Amino acid sequence: MQRILLAIGGAALFCAAVTFLLQVAISRGLPATDIVLVTASATMLLSIGAAAFAYRAYSRANLVAAELERLTRSMDAAIKDVSLRSDRDSSKLDEFNATLSSRLEALTATISPAEQEEDAYLSAPARKGKQAPPAPSPATDQSEVSAVDIALRRMVAGGQPDLSLQPIIAAGRGEAGGFEVHFHIQPEEGKPVDIRRLERQVADVDPAAYERLALVTATEAARRKLGDISEKMPVHIAISSALLQDGMEFSTVLDIFKLHPALARSVVLSLPSDLLQSSQHTAAIELLSSLGVRLVYEDWTGALGELDAIKKAGGGALKIPADRLLDRVKLRKGQANGAALVETAGESGLEIIATDVQSEEDAVILIDMGVDLMTGERLAAPRRLQADKSGASRRS
Repeated sequence: MQRILLAIGGAALFCAAVTFLLQVAISRGLPATDIVLVTASATMLLSIGAAAFAYRAYSRANLVAAELERLTRSMDAAIKDVSLRSDRDSSKLDEFNATLSSRLEALTATISPAEQEEDAYLSAPARKGKQAPPAPSPATDQSEVSAVDIALRRMVAGGQPDLSLQPIIAAGRGEAGGFEVHFHIQPEEGKPVDIRRLERQVADVDPAAYERLALVTATEAARRKLGDISEKMPVHIAISSALLQDGMEFSTVLDIFKLHPALARSVVLSLPSDLLQSSQHTAAIELLSSLGVRLVYEDWTGALGELDAIKKAGGGALKIPADRLLDRVKLRKGQANGAALVETAGESGLEIIATDVQSEEDAVILIDMGVDLMTGERLAAPRRLQADKSGASRRS
């Protein structure tokens, strides 16, 4: 529009100048033939300028139309690509769920479904089996917590726990890629709780004894190949510094793998990554690695130095909460985002296991990010491992 107005203004100025010159020529008595010639010349120049401007405007309009057509086609192609990708992801998720459901149904011969727990009864972390019963709060009945604590103490003291296995989903294979080990606690009153790791101190429950019992019971289940436990689908057992620092309990663990070396291929020990910040656990971790036990580390912060320490300590995978990978937690200054964590871990040859995946939509996003292994209550809840009638699977 500005160029058009400028051209019109220029033409007007040109006409005014020619008219002024004609008036001067007439006033000075210039012959009529010369006046006509000047007028014709001016008209011709104006016509040529108008034609040039029209041609330029026409060419510009064609270029704009072609660019608009290209953009329109690009947008149509992008929309179709997004639509096809969405349909493909939806189809992949449906196939994944169908395969997983059939796979989990096949496990029911050895695993009984865990009872569903109401949101009003337990807090979310407890329902996911991440921690011991929650600390009392205004909304939590102290008697319920005490009942679970009593059952937990009885289980550890008796040395005959019930296990629940939560599948670690391998999206690429559409089946379980391993199992998280939980203790299945049934209080005398109330609903059962699945506990993976002790996150708080429970009276008269030694954390080292708790973790040793989990490891012994799980390795016995692996030895008997209960619940389809194998090298391709190993059991993941959460341990901490408590077990590594307790000489007697840790010796018991080492003796198991020395007596049954093949069990090391069906067992993965899951350790907090902050254990590597101190050298006091180095010897214990090296002993486990020397026996062929696979190790994974939880809650890697994204620091490259920490990643190097994890690799040196025999780490084969990293367990990172899905919310951290999906950038739903507040990051400290300088911390890498979720996509950077996945890329950095992949470049280092470490696989990521996304934990606490909340929905199927989150699972699809994680798959697109390159995360193949994941676990979560919504994907697959812990399932109780049926007790062995002979009692052999309970030996510790």
